[in-house]
Amino acid sequence: LGLVSMVSVPLQAKDEKVIGVFNCFTAKPREFSEPEVNLITAVANQAAVAILNTELMVKTKVIQEELNTRKLVERAKEILMRQRNMNGDDAFRWIQKRSMDSRKSMRDVAEAILLSEELGYYSSIPHALK
Repeated sequence: LGLVSMVSVPLQAKDEKVIGVFNCFTAKPREFSEPEVNLITAVANQAAVAILNTELMVKTKVIQEELNTRKLVERAKEILMRQRNMNGDDAFRWIQKRSMDSRKSMRDVAEAILLSEELGYYSSIPHALK
């Protein structure tokens, strides 16, 4: 590769833990000056902030999707409770079993129940996933 000189600085946002290392290489032998190291450190810190922000956005999106799925399952449970005279636990177990039997997610099962309800096909709820 011909890499001769290197400077490494931590990827760290303010008082956060170190999340990685930022490496800078040159093909010629040299010493990095203090202003160069300071600049590389500033770039590394900005990169760390960007990485941490991206992780937070991904986690937020995952949590939002989980919440949306829970809401759909709750609505589907209410339909089953009303249409099939089930209690909440039985309705949840019904959705869970249908999910496992059909190899579909609970979200997919809930959406099928909601769609059947919306279209007025109450009797097709058990068959909505076939």
